[in-house]
Amino acid sequence: MTSVSKELSRHIPAKIKRRVLVEAGHRCAIHTCREFEVDVHHIVPFSKCQKHEYENLIALCPNCHRRADRGDIDRKALKKYKVNLRYAHDRFSQLEVDILFKLHNAELDMAPEEKVQAQWPLSMILMINRILDAGYIEVIGNQSSVQVLGMEISPIYISLTDKGREYINSFSATSADSRAILRETGTT
Repeated sequence: MTSVSKELSRHIPAKIKRRVLVEAGHRCAIHTCREFEVDVHHIVPFSKCQKHEYENLIALCPNCHRRADRGDIDRKALKKYKVNLRYAHDRFSQLEVDILFKLHNAELDMAPEEKVQAQWPLSMILMINRILDAGYIEVIGNQSSVQVLGMEISPIYISLTDKGREYINSFSATSADSRAILRETGTT
């Protein structure tokens, strides 16, 4: 095999690459990272499998990609991240998944009794209805009331519930592992 054809064989077909990137929302598949700049990584190295199969590909940021190549993130963990990613996206929209991760990650360095509260426009409550119905977030209420032409426009505040925390923590072995990955990758 010539070096040109060997290099071409390493090229992941656009259709498969697109599917992997869409699955991860064009973000790193490791839930404690979620960086936007991503590579498509072979869970079982290309040098061993010599093919590009969707089930063996995962979106990783360059830092997590290097960590996976070094073995800091093992294949079993990568496979679990991929399965969990598919499961989450089957249940919730990309926006809802992002909100859960954002609220969870904001709490990692806080005291356990503290809660992160994020503003959310009341008029857009339907966009987060599934995670609200699942009991993963709660509406705290609004601090004040502002109306324009009789319509409430004040933001509400949402917070992650214990059930939401358990759901997000189920995506990794332990929350201590999550904190370590965040600190190592500098994504806190």
